[in-house]
Amino acid sequence: MVEKIIVVNASALRSGGALTILHQFINAIPDDNITYLVFVDRSVVITHSKKNLRLVHVNVTSFLNRIMWDAFGVKKWLKINNVNPAITVSLQNTNFQVGYKIPNYIYYHQPIPLFSNKWNLFKKGERSLWFYKYIYPFFVKIFMNSRTEIFVQLEFIKTEFVKKFDFNETKVHVIFPDLEIPQTAEISRVQLEQKKINLFYPAAPYIYKDHALIFQAFKLIDTLLTNKIVLYLTTVKDEIELQPNYENIDIVFLDKISHGEVIWLFNNVDALIFPSYIETLGLPLIEAASFGLPIIVADLPYSREVLDGYSGVKYLNYQDVGAWGDAIIELCLAKGKKYESYTKGNTKSWKDFFRIIKKTL
Repeated sequence: MVEKIIVVNASALRSGGALTILHQFINAIPDDNITYLVFVDRSVVITHSKKNLRLVHVNVTSFLNRIMWDAFGVKKWLKINNVNPAITVSLQNTNFQVGYKIPNYIYYHQPIPLFSNKWNLFKKGERSLWFYKYIYPFFVKIFMNSRTEIFVQLEFIKTEFVKKFDFNETKVHVIFPDLEIPQTAEISRVQLEQKKINLFYPAAPYIYKDHALIFQAFKLIDTLLTNKIVLYLTTVKDEIELQPNYENIDIVFLDKISHGEVIWLFNNVDALIFPSYIETLGLPLIEAASFGLPIIVADLPYSREVLDGYSGVKYLNYQDVGAWGDAIIELCLAKGKKYESYTKGNTKSWKDFFRIIKKTL
């Protein structure tokens, strides 16, 4: 019997949500007669033990090295090691060459090219965003062919991907990532002051996460507050601009914290505020809703889809500073209020992902 091999390229998934995707993929690999050959970065530690998983650690950290690896490196490695793949899977937005005309699948999770926001190459904080908006789509398209199919996380992303890349919508599949949200969590180093309004925004310091909007809203309402507010951020102070001093508001910079501490905070703070205007999913929204936490969020397609049916959410124009100020004051007046716990149902999972890719075997 000829060994069936699915070659998976995940060489650029090293941290954050991208690394979570890799771990979920490996954890979901079915116990079947197929060998899953997965290329991962040399820094990645995989603890999952599966008899049909073969890991190959590589070092392609620079973008140029990644291009060369996708274009020539994988193909060369397979030839040297006499590997004849039946299917290929890219978990990192862009396809790769193997030298065989076989079915190939891309898990796409880069939102920036799909949103209408424009970026300036000559502004330091926007250069990488400019690259992902205007240059990166070329690399997404370059190795796609008639045998390519795409996986995304939301219907909204599917719609925008089809439009952006003029792609056949029947070949784009929506697969919601697995979400294991513990209702108990590790003890946190954070000491909440229960008499204050404790707000939480877990987000990296990217421009589109829009911490600036929160600071502007705080400036409007600072002297109007009857309760003091504490905002907890998962960044360091030097990473964010526009940090004025307030009379009734404290900002606590936690830097990067463990997922267990994030869950602890969701179980103990008064509300989640989430002004980000670019997302593929928005995992904190789902986690906060699972605890029945009040949420105020940018009114955009991603948040409407992710929180559809949740009663504890207020959607706001992400450009309306006054509306955010008013909503924060409302949170202060309803301290301790919780809603019915919410989990998103009727979604396809990793099981469906593997069913789809294996249908051509």
